[in-house]
Amino acid sequence: MSVQEYLNKHMLSRKIEDAVNAAVRAKSPDPVLFISNHMRKAVPSVITKIKARQILDSRGIPTVEVDLFTHKGMFRASVPSGDPSGMYEALELRDGDKGTYLGNSVNRAVKNINERISEALVGMDPILQSQIDQAMIDLDKTEKKGELGANAILAVSIAACKAGAAEKEVPLYKHIADLAGKTNLTLPVPAFTVISGGKHAGNNLAIQDIMILPIGASSFGEALQMGSETYHHLKAVIAEKYGAHGCNVGEDGGLAPNISSIREGLDLVKEAINRTG
Repeated sequence: MSVQEYLNKHMLSRKIEDAVNAAVRAKSPDPVLFISNHMRKAVPSVITKIKARQILDSRGIPTVEVDLFTHKGMFRASVPSGDPSGMYEALELRDGDKGTYLGNSVNRAVKNINERISEALVGMDPILQSQIDQAMIDLDKTEKKGELGANAILAVSIAACKAGAAEKEVPLYKHIADLAGKTNLTLPVPAFTVISGGKHAGNNLAIQDIMILPIGASSFGEALQMGSETYHHLKAVIAEKYGAHGCNVGEDGGLAPNISSIREGLDLVKEAINRTG
C-alpha cells in the first residue's frame, strides 16, 4: 500500500484537521504533543513489527523474548520454560545441539518468530487476541505446537495481549477479563512452593511440590506476607529437625529435606503455619 493509499484509506487529512481544531479548542500549551496524542487515538493501531531474541531464564536456561510493536509503542514478553512431561502438554522448540547450552538453545523458535510468525501477524489489530492466537495455531498445524514451538507462540501471544490492553487504554488484567467475558473481577491468590520433591529436588519425596495458598488473606499484600513468613518459619522447623543440610533448596525454590513421606512434609508445613500465628 502506497503512502497516498494509506492516507486515503484512513482519512488522515480529516483526522489531522480535527486534531488541530481540538488543540485550538483546548487551548493546549503544547499543541504538537496534544495533536500527537489525539492522532494516536484517532488512527487504529496495528502490529507493525515483531522481533524475537534468545535470553536466559532465572535458572540459566535459554528461553524466548519478544518485542512486539504497534503505533502505541513496544511491548515485551518472555515465556516461562520448563520440562514438558504431560501427554497433552505443548512442546517447546529447542535446537538440540548438545554443544551449545546443553541442547537447550531456542534459535529455531526465535527464527520462526522473526520470519514466519512476524509475516503472518504484521498488520493485525492487537485487540483481536483470539484471531492472533488462531493465526499462529493455523500456521503451526501440529497438535502440540511442535512446528513453530509453543515457546515461540506463547511469547508472541503474551506480547500481543499487552499491546491489546494498551490499545484499549486499560490495565492488562482488565483486558484479559474482557477476553474471558468476565465482569466480576477477583484477584488471584498467590501460590507458594514451600517443599520440593521429585526430580527437581534430589530427595526421596515422590511428589514435585508441596504448596500453600493463603486464601484467608484480606489483600494481596497480606497474602504475600503470610506466604513469606511461613516459608521462613518452615526453614527454621526443618533446620531444627534435620540440621542445616535439610534446608537445601530444590530447582523450583522449595526447601528439599531428605524425606520420603508426604504426610511428614505436610506436618512440617503445618508446624510452620502454626508458628506464624
